[in-house]
Amino acid sequence: MEEKKHDCEQHKSKRYLAFYIIGLFSVALVIILLSYLTQLRADRELANMNTALAQKDTTVQGVQEKVAALQDKVEEQSEQIKKLESQLTGVRTELELEAGEDLTAVLQQRMDERDAYSQLLAFEQAVAHEDHEAAQECIDYLEHTYGAGRLDGTADNAVFSDAMAERYLELKNQLA
Repeated sequence: MEEKKHDCEQHKSKRYLAFYIIGLFSVALVIILLSYLTQLRADRELANMNTALAQKDTTVQGVQEKVAALQDKVEEQSEQIKKLESQLTGVRTELELEAGEDLTAVLQQRMDERDAYSQLLAFEQAVAHEDHEAAQECIDYLEHTYGAGRLDGTADNAVFSDAMAERYLELKNQLA
């Protein structure tokens, strides 16, 4: 009977051992499966990070290319500015201007002087041919456009110099 009991206990112990081994293998398989799933997730995250990094790298390269292009444009424009400044200096030298004088104002003054001289010439010819109507039109144009102060030489921005202002006044008096 003891043998039977012993056999029965041995059989039970083998059974417990089998369940224990099966349980250990099951736990090991679950751990391996969890490890595998965790590794897959980590690989996916790593791939996403690599993709994001590659995109950022591409973006940085694009920005660097744009910066280089902008620097080239800045250099080109700086060269153009230097050329234009040298041309402006040449024009100022040619027109005998000071550095602080306004180029536009000086050019406008010179254009006004040229126009006034051409009108004075037409006025002088009209007086010489005794064409009072044309002479009066010239006076009206000159006085309306430039004003008496600029024509008689008393204004700061006079269109006639001393001799020309005197000639204008002389012709105007002849007509009157």
